[in-house]
Amino acid sequence: MQHTQSKYDFIDIVRTIAAFAVVISHIQQIVIDRPLSAGIVNRVLSLATTQGENAVVVFFVISGFWIIRSVTRSAEAFSWGDYMLARLSRLWVVLLPALVLGGAIDFIGDRYFPSALYNGIQGAVSITRPVSQSLDPLTFLGNVIFLQGWLVKTFGSNGALWSLTCEFWYYVYFPALWLAWKSKKIHLIVPTLALLAVIPGLHLFGIWLLGGVVYYFAERKALSLKISSLHVFGSLIIFVISLGVANLLDEHKIIANSLVGISFALALYCALAAKLNVAKVLVPVARFGASSSYSLYAVHFPLIVFVLNFIVPEHRMAASWSSWLLVFGVPVLAGLYGYVFSMTTEANTEKVKAFIKGRWLGLNKSTS
Repeated sequence: MQHTQSKYDFIDIVRTIAAFAVVISHIQQIVIDRPLSAGIVNRVLSLATTQGENAVVVFFVISGFWIIRSVTRSAEAFSWGDYMLARLSRLWVVLLPALVLGGAIDFIGDRYFPSALYNGIQGAVSITRPVSQSLDPLTFLGNVIFLQGWLVKTFGSNGALWSLTCEFWYYVYFPALWLAWKSKKIHLIVPTLALLAVIPGLHLFGIWLLGGVVYYFAERKALSLKISSLHVFGSLIIFVISLGVANLLDEHKIIANSLVGISFALALYCALAAKLNVAKVLVPVARFGASSSYSLYAVHFPLIVFVLNFIVPEHRMAASWSSWLLVFGVPVLAGLYGYVFSMTTEANTEKVKAFIKGRWLGLNKSTS
């Protein structure tokens, strides 16, 4: 199958890298014990493999870019029905089977292979409570309607799903804010702005909005700046430095997240403004990001917990060549798993959306 290049390949390559950064970070949390074994190599590898939260920040900027671009380009043709159908189809076609499959894996692992890991006392900072406590129907339903990490726990071991709550409510809130602002009616603007007080992850919403800023200055009202590949390279250097600095600011999450968000937004703007063409050899990497990164993000955690439960069930390993090999080897399995999962779910998003729309229109016609 021949892959064609796109001006958005840079974004999709970043999505692939970010998805694997999350996976590697979660594996490292389960495998590598603390305090870290001495040695510069261990310190460098630890820094490189603890970028999960920073990767999620990158995802927020990219999400804001696409959603704000879609909403503002639709102008007067914006339809809440079409918009929410597109958003929910995109989210649920992956999330629903991910919850069922992840819950099944967690149940089997916890029931038949009980361990300190599944009980939340192995040492992994990503599992600090018994997995069985959040495998109940109420938690499942709360995750279905995007309340996880906000009003209910994330389902089972899958703590990564917290970010989908933010994503969904940003999807809902931004068009409401945009339409209220465009109406210029104070009785609509004030209550809509007041809802900021209850939106999950308020500072993350600000970072999400940075994607819209990038879209505005890169495509809608392009700045008259001559951006070259040299500027792209410089902005990427700044971004990489920000990743290291953000990890040093672990106790100041808002500052750390904002630093990463702003620096990545700058790099994204430069890449789009420079009309960056990626090397053809990287195009398949971009296609994976476009078609499978969401699936990988949504399904990886229950799988890696199940697999690692046979290797580090009771306590973590000291940092060594064998433990680092595990940290960088298991993501290959997770990537294959995510890809196969995406081929049966994410790849069918448009078909699912068309089916639902057809059924909805059919029901409307039959009742009219």
